[in-house]
Amino acid sequence: MTPVLSQDNIFNYGDYVLIYLDRKRRILAKLEQNKRISSDKGVIIADNIVGKEKGSQIVTSLNIKAWALKPLLVDYIEKGIKRVTQVIYPKDLGFIIFMLGIESGARVLEAGVGSGNTTIVLAHFVKPTGHVYGYDNREDFLKIARNNIAKLGLENFVTLKYGDVRKGVDEKNLDAAVVDIPDPWEALNTIYNSLKPSAPVAFFIPSVQQLLKLYEALEDFKGFTDIRAFELILREYELSKTSIRPSTHIVGHTGFIMFARKIIKSL
Repeated sequence: MTPVLSQDNIFNYGDYVLIYLDRKRRILAKLEQNKRISSDKGVIIADNIVGKEKGSQIVTSLNIKAWALKPLLVDYIEKGIKRVTQVIYPKDLGFIIFMLGIESGARVLEAGVGSGNTTIVLAHFVKPTGHVYGYDNREDFLKIARNNIAKLGLENFVTLKYGDVRKGVDEKNLDAAVVDIPDPWEALNTIYNSLKPSAPVAFFIPSVQQLLKLYEALEDFKGFTDIRAFELILREYELSKTSIRPSTHIVGHTGFIMFARKIIKSL
């Protein structure tokens, strides 16, 4: 008996697909009528994917086998968004989400939206009942971020605002904050006033000098505790039946993560 396929597991026009040719060739594309999806291994016609079950094998115009996969969040982050700023890598984003305890229903402040990369990840985890409030002092960045967020259908879980977080934000009693600006020590008062007592904050810092300056500022501010700093190094392994070894490519230093929790200041 032929199984009845759920429509949710079938590719339709308007869906995004990840075409997996090999580890180095992954193409994220939107399925549109008559659309040609090109690669160095040949062309794939979008119409030939529509109606297929997700996970099905397809072939290019050069008769090269590929797989039509449902995109994951990491695929959108790596292949699907327009970048106009340096973004936080997935290895760091995952750790930040874990450390901050981000979950559905959380209300989160993001200081420094940039291309919307972090915003998308935060919105993915706080939906459907939570919300992300993102601030940036560049209107051009906010416009690009809005388009990237809409691509994943997350706009209902995000409010983007033009503003300087160092001068304050509108929101109070938030569950967590992510800060990615060049001088986060200038925004400590804003972050403190926006968070619930005991709520955590993660700062993404590119250099040791900035890390030291932020640590000294947090200590002097006396409104945060459990101050910790981390650096994550990620190395993939090359896999084959004849040899398994570390990849020669490594995602090394991308930035430092400083973590702290708000406390009630002593008189």
